[in-house]
Amino acid sequence: MKRFLQSFSHNRTLRAQVVLVGGNFCANIGAYFYHLSMGKLLIPSDYGALQSLISLLNIFTVPLLTLNFIITKFVASYVGRGEYAKISYLFHSMERILLGISVVGGLVFFLFSGPILGFLHIDSWINFLFLDIALFFGLLTILNRATLQGLSKFGSLTIAQFIEAYGKLLLGFVAVSIGFRVPGAFGAFVLITFVSYAYTRGVLKHVVPKKETSASIPIRQMAKYGILSFFMTVSMISLYNADVVLVRHFFSSYESGLYAALSVLGKIIFFGSAPVSVAMFPLVSEAQARGEKYHRIFLQSLFFTLLIAGVTTVLFSFYPTTVLRVLVGAKYLAAAPYLRMFSVFLSLCAVVNLISNFFLSIHKTLPAYFLGIAAILQILLISFIHVNLFVVILISLSILSVLSIVFLLYYVAISRN
Repeated sequence: MKRFLQSFSHNRTLRAQVVLVGGNFCANIGAYFYHLSMGKLLIPSDYGALQSLISLLNIFTVPLLTLNFIITKFVASYVGRGEYAKISYLFHSMERILLGISVVGGLVFFLFSGPILGFLHIDSWINFLFLDIALFFGLLTILNRATLQGLSKFGSLTIAQFIEAYGKLLLGFVAVSIGFRVPGAFGAFVLITFVSYAYTRGVLKHVVPKKETSASIPIRQMAKYGILSFFMTVSMISLYNADVVLVRHFFSSYESGLYAALSVLGKIIFFGSAPVSVAMFPLVSEAQARGEKYHRIFLQSLFFTLLIAGVTTVLFSFYPTTVLRVLVGAKYLAAAPYLRMFSVFLSLCAVVNLISNFFLSIHKTLPAYFLGIAAILQILLISFIHVNLFVVILISLSILSVLSIVFLLYYVAISRN
């Protein structure tokens, strides 16, 4: 036991992943109680609409996540080289720029609400207003989170997760209980972001104080890295969200609700293992900036991802009815035959996401093309071949299986070099 504790205290990667995975697990209890309560309080058609809005938000937040990769990468690299004045200048400069983009972009985006609401068969403009706020105010929230991630302030990131998870649970439960239905559920999902922003900004006020410096923003380097991260991010998000949106469009409200329940359960696997990538990314970036070895960090991270995804998939495969009844309600038991296959699909998404993050952290560009092809192929095949939900899941599972093999072969090739 003593040797284990000594090993733990000296292993920075292990410490970071235990903090993030453990904290994320506790926060996800609140997050999935939110989905559980919404699944029980809303009828299947409303629940399908809510999940479509959340999936649409995930797709539209690609620029936000691209920004997250850029800021995290450069902040972590500055930490690795000991250039802390540049971190302060980068953060405060980007904050001013993003505030202007949030105001102007939010107003313009709202003008195009009609076509999107029509595609998803949603008739409430209030839902789109919340989507608009979440998307553009999210720029400032992501800046805070990315800076904390680059600085390896994983404890503060975990606290922010707690605020969002349990805040939206409380607000959503109250709002839906008093009759606000989808706007209440989605509004809680969005409005708690303001509280999370206030907390993370307060932390950064002390960690990254404003300093006078002659540094400048490396626009060209950031733009080049941003293009790479944009294509990889949009492809990854599409792979585990586009299917939900397409099922909402092509299938009945009832089937869409069943698929939404599968998506919620499957994302327990994806987001349960996602903190491993969050910890790995800045650690690999720092190591690369210092000229140190980083493959051990990746392999440890891959092991933890496979462990989390594998255990959860086995549980879902052997007890699908119990899992559905407990986590989303008895009205979704008709989705039980699909849960095993869907769990494997999201497990592969988790593995691909980790490897994609690793490639981003070391500036490898070729995987972006693999991801893009896979995402486009998934959309095209589901759009033309949507006989039933089983076929939709089989398409996604087949694509992710091939992509996982390609990524692992590519990693073996670059690690030898």
